[in-house]
Amino acid sequence: MNAWWFAWDNELDSTDCDELRLLTTQTEFKSGKVGQVDSSLNSKIRSSDVIGIDYTNPYSDFINNLIYKYIVMANRECFGFNLNGMYEFQIGKYGKDDFYAEHMDSNLTNTTSQRKLSITVQLSDSDEYEGGDFVFTKDIPSPDAELIRKKGTIIVFPSFLYHQVMPVTKGVRYSLVGWYEGNDWI
Repeated sequence: MNAWWFAWDNELDSTDCDELRLLTTQTEFKSGKVGQVDSSLNSKIRSSDVIGIDYTNPYSDFINNLIYKYIVMANRECFGFNLNGMYEFQIGKYGKDDFYAEHMDSNLTNTTSQRKLSITVQLSDSDEYEGGDFVFTKDIPSPDAELIRKKGTIIVFPSFLYHQVMPVTKGVRYSLVGWYEGNDWI
């Protein structure tokens, strides 16, 4: 834990991670888009495939039951944001040369609810791929690379922090990402 993010080392057991990855064999991946409201493909910012899991998907309850306690703990210990609930989840697949350039998960829009907390769960074993590290940017200290690459590791952070996934140089990296929202910041 620090003032910027909250992480749990190897927290989800391998069985839960494998069950989440099983979704990737049952649902078709789509190219990852950029943006929340008017999302579009932009290969200069993002090259990855995703499976979107919104609140209407039966798997969203399973995922939320696995990770919600981490959102509550991180929010209570570090952030204190007013939250309404989950926004959506995605399972990301990063193959060779895939990446997600510097971005943040929150936009200040005219909607009454905003993404406030982001969560990332590592679903791959660290020896399944090379490169592909999750890092914070803009002078935010990043978690230790060895920690964040461990299967089952969870990190929760404010959605307005800039972060990126470095290019994968070998193998395939899988991760679960999700967002929890709350009333607008004003």
